[in-house]
Amino acid sequence: MQTNIPICDLHCDTATGFLAGIHLDDPSLQVNLPAMQEAGIGLQVFACYIPPSIPKGQCFPLVNTLLDHLEAEINRYQDDITICRNFAEIEAARQQDRIAAIMAVENGNAIDADLGNLQRLYDRGVRLMTIIHAKSNEWAISSNDKYPAFAGLSPFGEEVVKAMNELGMIIDVSHAHDITVEKVLQISGQPIVASHSCAHTICPADRNLKDELLVAIAEHEGMVGLNLYPGFLDGHYYRLSFDRAGDLFEELSKMERSAGLDLVKIGHLFTEFSARFVSAMDGHTLPLERFFDHILYISDLIGAEFIGFGSDFDGVPTLPEGVRDCLVFKTIRDGLFERNYSKEEVEAICWNNFMRIIHKVCK
Repeated sequence: MQTNIPICDLHCDTATGFLAGIHLDDPSLQVNLPAMQEAGIGLQVFACYIPPSIPKGQCFPLVNTLLDHLEAEINRYQDDITICRNFAEIEAARQQDRIAAIMAVENGNAIDADLGNLQRLYDRGVRLMTIIHAKSNEWAISSNDKYPAFAGLSPFGEEVVKAMNELGMIIDVSHAHDITVEKVLQISGQPIVASHSCAHTICPADRNLKDELLVAIAEHEGMVGLNLYPGFLDGHYYRLSFDRAGDLFEELSKMERSAGLDLVKIGHLFTEFSARFVSAMDGHTLPLERFFDHILYISDLIGAEFIGFGSDFDGVPTLPEGVRDCLVFKTIRDGLFERNYSKEEVEAICWNNFMRIIHKVCK
């Protein structure tokens, strides 16, 4: 097997744990430094997540606190991992045998509807933003929204897309409503990503992408990072989890509202949420093979040059059977060869596809 092919992971929520004082070398994290090194991860996108429950005016200060913790944690291990802002810095990190860390923001609420704050995030090194999460805001519609108030993006939302293009920040449409993705594709002059989404045809969760959107993202030279959460991989598991544990985002939102602005509570929140979810699911699991089903389906539909990985590690309550942490990427990489993907295709999925977008978008 070609074990020297590095891995890009387009999305993890590990940074939230840093608020609770958990360190990057802690094996309780699904993305932890020893496992990253053993798995051959060459680039990890760390999302700084803003819960939809955070009041307007408090989102930008909170995301900066998250970014402060993320930067401090990466700097703690600066011989092994380093924050990168563009392709040249990633290449330099690789030559120094260091993992490249990309700072990202999950939920456009983070900018508090102020383009000046978007500029400030860019200036401190953020290079990717997921424009919406589980609840619509005044400028973007969420995939969870059953009754959209407008057609995907407001005029201000369109300004955000254009400003991200101009700055050199990657637009991420995971969690966005179909009409939002369509509008972003109409406006953006740069390729976009869905950093942690799967195929709606296989698993008809609202969070997943329908075939026509997968095709459109590929036609605009973007890519999709595939999510490891069983509820986005398999329709039966999705329905079962809804019946047993309730709507994933609504249940999480209840806990987020109870945490308020308490950063330590926010940092511990997902561990508590996951424990409740696992108990409710009572041992029901999903084989990792279902993840490969999505890879095969989407690569047949749009080509291997438009897909990658977006694990959602440290941000989902369960994982496929036998998956503990990011070491699974060794199994996934080997599994692509076992399924007759060529070396060029495996290199594209694991590394080159996201490098193409970084090279084109990020300044």
